[in-house]
Amino acid sequence: MGPLRLFPLLSAVLAATVVTGCGSSDPASSSASSAASKAPGSSAADGDFPRTVAHEQGSTPLKAAPRRIATISTGQLDDLLTLGVVPVATTRADYAGLVPGYLRTAFPGQAEALGSMTDIGTRTSPNLEKLAAAKPDLILVNSTQGALYPSLAAIAPTVVTKGRGVNWKKDLLTVADAVGRRERARTLLTRFEKDAADQGEKLGGEHTALSMVRFNPDRVRMFGKKSFTGTIADDMGLGRPESQRFDDISQDLSGERIPQMDGDWIFYSVQGRPGKTDAATYLSNPLWKKLGAVRGGHIVKVDDDPWYLNAGPTAARVVLRDITEHLGR
Repeated sequence: MGPLRLFPLLSAVLAATVVTGCGSSDPASSSASSAASKAPGSSAADGDFPRTVAHEQGSTPLKAAPRRIATISTGQLDDLLTLGVVPVATTRADYAGLVPGYLRTAFPGQAEALGSMTDIGTRTSPNLEKLAAAKPDLILVNSTQGALYPSLAAIAPTVVTKGRGVNWKKDLLTVADAVGRRERARTLLTRFEKDAADQGEKLGGEHTALSMVRFNPDRVRMFGKKSFTGTIADDMGLGRPESQRFDDISQDLSGERIPQMDGDWIFYSVQGRPGKTDAATYLSNPLWKKLGAVRGGHIVKVDDDPWYLNAGPTAARVVLRDITEHLGR
């Protein structure tokens, strides 16, 4: 695969928003600045190399702008595509394709480039031989795979993001630092946070409680405040059911706990093939049918990839759009 690729239209939009976004004093701008201040990074200006990128496992010097990037962990493909970069190699999640459908939809002009990426296995067990054969000059991984860091760093300079959905903004800034586009990332976050706050206010704010549920092949989960989608509800100023205000990513549910799924709205997904999960059993359970959201017709099945699997800026936009469209009806 050739040099690092830019999306012309996206790049033009980002260039314009850098100008309009600078100097803002609104709360969203302050929030984005707060996220940026918590993220490790270099002091180099956008586009300037060499630079040293601070990250979760220390710091990594980069002599030149990376042109052949490999992504290992959840959300990093989303990060790069949103910043205007197509990696040469990437991994796949369990029960998922190499490129999530929502990213193909968001970046239709990159179909050929995405199709030429090297498949280096799963996110939890990447194939290091295939990775090395792709000849990356930068590898991105998150701290949940921190044990791989020495092996990855022996192949190419490696930058480690925090991981876990609650850290998606910080991780975007770290990735952006590594590719020399940190100000673009700041602008994306500022605009997202402003749009989220504006939409949330229109939709009832904290008086509207969103429930978030996922049917996995091996368990059923409801998502808390420190999940990816939980942070988006927070950015929108929307409420959560009391049962989902816990400070963790998720909690597993059994059938007798179905009442804890209730909210003003329930957004649920099914990972992989529905027949491999307990979704049908739960959705036909009398306790499910008694939920207020079910009786009110406030049940939305959503795309699993952006909602509960990939934590990145384009996924965040999909979640924001889905919430806005359904609550705004």
